[in-house]
Amino acid sequence: MLGHDLSYLLEVLNIGDGETEDELDERLRLEAKELGVDVDEQKTLEIKPFRPYYPEYPRRSESIDSRASQSTGLTSNYSDLSKDYHGHRRPSRTSLSFRDYDAFVARGVPVGRHSISFSPLSTPSHSTFSLPLSQPSSPDPSPKRHFRRIRGLSMLRLHQRLGSDTSLAEGCPHCPQDLSSQRRAVHKLPCGHRLCTQALRNTVRTATESKTGAVPSCCGRPIPGGLVEHVMTQEEQNALLEKLEQWDEAISLAPSINSSRRGSIPSIQQQQPRPGALSQRSRTVSDEWRYDNLSFKQRKELERMMEREDYKLLRTGQGEQRDRFLRWADKERSELEKKHETSREERRNLHETAVEDMVEHHATAIAEAEDKQVKAESDLRETQEQEKRDNATALKHIEAFCAGTYSTGELHNRPVTDQSLAELDKARRTRDQMDAKHSSQINVLRGEQSRRMRLRCQRQERELQELKRQQRKEELEMERACTAELLKLDESVAEKRRKIRWRWELQIAIFTKKVESETGIQLGSNCRLPTKGRATFTTALRSEERRELRSRRRSMLDDENDMAK
Repeated sequence: MLGHDLSYLLEVLNIGDGETEDELDERLRLEAKELGVDVDEQKTLEIKPFRPYYPEYPRRSESIDSRASQSTGLTSNYSDLSKDYHGHRRPSRTSLSFRDYDAFVARGVPVGRHSISFSPLSTPSHSTFSLPLSQPSSPDPSPKRHFRRIRGLSMLRLHQRLGSDTSLAEGCPHCPQDLSSQRRAVHKLPCGHRLCTQALRNTVRTATESKTGAVPSCCGRPIPGGLVEHVMTQEEQNALLEKLEQWDEAISLAPSINSSRRGSIPSIQQQQPRPGALSQRSRTVSDEWRYDNLSFKQRKELERMMEREDYKLLRTGQGEQRDRFLRWADKERSELEKKHETSREERRNLHETAVEDMVEHHATAIAEAEDKQVKAESDLRETQEQEKRDNATALKHIEAFCAGTYSTGELHNRPVTDQSLAELDKARRTRDQMDAKHSSQINVLRGEQSRRMRLRCQRQERELQELKRQQRKEELEMERACTAELLKLDESVAEKRRKIRWRWELQIAIFTKKVESETGIQLGSNCRLPTKGRATFTTALRSEERRELRSRRRSMLDDENDMAK
């Protein structure tokens, strides 16, 4: 068993002595079955949570993340727990991408800033961008054409003219009708229009840069996400996805319908919305209206049952469990984030130490190379001095021999040949050119040393950059692992939250059956006691935390793109 699971059992469920959550659920199932409550073990965890109708709790109207209503309200009975509800879960906001774009806009966009009602995009009256359908130019409708006899070249020219007109009609209406524009890529939209890449990009930019933040569309039909992603730059894609996330946030955090609308709900049928569109009020069904549909007797019985001490005690226990769960979820997330921050700090210290060690190693290598260069130049100068001395000694002896005397001044009486005189001239030229030769040797040595030092510095810089690149990869892998752990924790918290709500519903069902068996009062199939609703759990997954995860993922993607470049 994982550590957070054990703490969940001890701190939230208050069970111990080796008991597990499955045993607790099994005990509730057995008790429910004994009382006649239908519970299916394999399907109860997949149902959508019940939402309370009671005015004490906030409410939501229709949401885009469910094709079936999430509100069972007052029309649900306890056997609904066994039905197979296959709800469509909205993808995590931390992973919104163009894969979710089509599914998102297919169900509509928010009408207002805080609206959670949707208007379909299939109506042709309200369009972000609209132009007439391109129709191929038809031939002359004059009946005389039917009696003309066109043969040979005239018939060929007619076919060419008709073919060119059709090709122009199939092209982009924004482009000039010439041969060069016909070679441009043309994209076909769902409404039937054909736009080139630039015209399509202008359409998308006009929609995304508008103050209302309209969905890119043509003739009231949204442009597919594949085309939008194809023509937009990375910055424009991020801006559009950010707007999608803002709409998603507005939908999830939108305020519920207040009680002042209760009296105006029956007037919805008197409204006449435009064809093909549903207004916000026509799509919103209030639970309070369902409560008003109860009979007077049912209301009295329901209120009397809610005044029971055992029901209040059950509700109080559920509220305390909710508070414990929220504290536990916040604590687990805080501990996990603290653990991640500690790991980041340790990894950062290791990376800084590795960089410092490499820089120090490079500095030592540079110092050793400079010492070797100085020693090499010193050895060269010593060799040059020795060469000068050898040349001076040889020149002294050759000059004395050519003069006909020994070094002591006595005559040697040997003939001085031309070869001896040539050797004398050669020794003198060597002496005269020796300084320039030595200077050139020094310059060549220094140039070679400078080149080697420059190559060494470049190699060291590449090694340092490679080390930093590897460290950045490790940081990205670590961030991915941290993000995966956070997402896994969020999924675990969400699963536990669903099980808690299911357990509350089952407890209320058991309590109702017990009260009905004791008092003989039957609430009926269209009436049920409220439980702690899903709105009480919204603080467990705060929007700030989701935005932080999204920004962290974006920075990781930007870093990967920079590294790829």
